[in-house]
Amino acid sequence: MADRMSPPSEDRLIHETTSLCAVCKNAVPARVVALPGGEVHMRKRCPVHGEQAVRLSTSAEWYERTRAIRPKKAPPRYTPREIKLGCPFDCGACTQHEQKVRLPVVTITSACNLECPICYVHNKNQDAYHMGIEDLRKILAHLFAEHGGEVDLINFTGGEPTLHPHFLDFLELSREAGVHRVSICTNGVRLARDEALVKRLGELGARIALSFDSFERDADFLLQGAHLVDTKLRCLELLRKYDVDTTLIPVMTRGVNDQEIGRILQFALEQPNVRHIEVHTITYTGQGGTTFPRSGRISMYEVLEQIAATTAGLLVPDDFVPSPCAHPLCYQIAYLLLDPEGGPPVPLSRVVDKETIYDCLADHLYIEPSARLEAAMMEGMGRLWAEEGPDAERILRILKQVMAQMFPTDRSISREEALRVSERASKAVYVHSHMDEETFDTERIVQCCDSNCYPDGTTVPVCSYNILYREKEKHFMLRPRPWNERQGGHRPVPLGARALPVVGSPR
Repeated sequence: MADRMSPPSEDRLIHETTSLCAVCKNAVPARVVALPGGEVHMRKRCPVHGEQAVRLSTSAEWYERTRAIRPKKAPPRYTPREIKLGCPFDCGACTQHEQKVRLPVVTITSACNLECPICYVHNKNQDAYHMGIEDLRKILAHLFAEHGGEVDLINFTGGEPTLHPHFLDFLELSREAGVHRVSICTNGVRLARDEALVKRLGELGARIALSFDSFERDADFLLQGAHLVDTKLRCLELLRKYDVDTTLIPVMTRGVNDQEIGRILQFALEQPNVRHIEVHTITYTGQGGTTFPRSGRISMYEVLEQIAATTAGLLVPDDFVPSPCAHPLCYQIAYLLLDPEGGPPVPLSRVVDKETIYDCLADHLYIEPSARLEAAMMEGMGRLWAEEGPDAERILRILKQVMAQMFPTDRSISREEALRVSERASKAVYVHSHMDEETFDTERIVQCCDSNCYPDGTTVPVCSYNILYREKEKHFMLRPRPWNERQGGHRPVPLGARALPVVGSPR
């Protein structure tokens, strides 16, 4: 890679893991090290393709502190794959996987109406694949069995899922089955042109996860291969008109759009139907991403720093907590309490301690109202009573209004109603760091809670799926790529322990 490396003798070892060769994708031992200047790099060597290295973080202190946080284990009930070839070649889930699926991803079509230069998956429009309704029924049956009869969330993706000929039928079936949240990842092109469809999405209570990378014409074209700013804004106008819950998903790229993150956050705060902002770090895999300039690579900590720098400190890195449902280097989450009178939002971490926020996220990828949260907010109000000054009074007023709606004392409200109140009183900001061939780390894979789901009950963590599995499937490739030797896979072991090698063999 282009980043200047220190001599290996000056490195300080942080941990050892298993990664992938960026060329042949066989598994190779990797060392994650702190450089004298404070950066964190992964170093590895493929016997065939030689030495390889990549920067993982610009702050060793943040990386080590964050990695030390232990996620709450919740292994899947259904583990159809025994360890044979070693992680990551036995996905399904395998018997060593440590997290059940919290975000089920269902890829319903290979068709797409864009060819984004940063696309991290493989799609095909020729003889496009469209999932059948019976396959979706099977997936839902497996999910409900795995989760004890209750599924919080399902995410439809593609390709472009709105191009599926029975797209609305899929949404209706999921809602009828009892899924609490049905989200759709989309580029928004069809929605911007089809107001009737957007209206129907609002009626079905669907949630739109809209890619929104830039306000700038040149950056937008560089990342998406088309001039789409006006199209995205038209899509958002319709989503707002029909009150469709929306998440904005910008892919942050160093030197391209990282300076815009504050503007995108401010824009999201102004949209009443935007519930979340999920910032993705660019990843170099798939049909487009592998060839995108590596100068754009940006680490999770750099995104957190850019958020602070471009929002005048509205959110700083210490306002974020990792998800307890995943590896701590995969998700960082912050909540902003909104001021109904138009004042600046208040980070929840400045009212409720971060340990409580972390605990309140224990069973979900988002905070749900709970007795623990109510007690912590009451404690925060107590502290604010003792403080003086207009800002303390303003925050206290915000908290009192939120508490009265979320935890009313004169009546009981359902979980769904309380969640609806909390989502309209706050906005969540996520930073999600996917992996690619260069940054791949099996330590993170075994704790992944986002998985692509198949009708036979198989689940594959999204980073493994995007890097290794999808390109092998005829649904998404005109010429599926064969497996190579799959050598060097490792048995997953607890954080801090040394992995044991497993000899790979063709299958």
